Amino acid sequence: MSDAMSDAIARPRRRPARLAAAALAAVLSASATAGAQSTRPPAATPPDLQGLWDFTMRVGERTSPGFLALGPVERGWAGSITMYLTNTLAIRALTVDGDSVRMVVASREGDVRFLARLADDGRTMDGIVEYHGGARLPMTATRRVPPAAPR
Repeated sequence: MSDAMSDAIARPRRRPARLAAAALAAVLSASATAGAQSTRPPAATPPDLQGLWDFTMRVGERTSPGFLALGPVERGWAGSITMYLTNTLAIRALTVDGDSVRMVVASREGDVRFLARLADDGRTMDGIVEYHGGARLPMTATRRVPPAAPR
């Protein structure tokens, strides 16, 4: 065996060790990044609107009372609105974004919109009803306390 060959065999190889160290550093760096990403606070929990809500809409000097029946469906909400002085209508769309609530109610004359703010305690919604003819009326809805479960 030549001296050059025996020197090459006897000499430790440093390059693979450097590659291994670099690979380990990359893995540790990726783990630290993944760990940092997983410590983000979770997104705010959307409010639960399920239940019956009594409402009062101001129409000039008089009030128009009724109730909303809301429940979860797929990834959103559905329901109906019953006005004691007229009839029951379907809620075509209901979206919640933070404390903003938007409803689109189907009516024979055209869609009616309710734009409201949900109170911090989730018990009231105050807003404006926008009718298809341009009328804008204030409305407040208050969640009913659910009845006690029978024993």
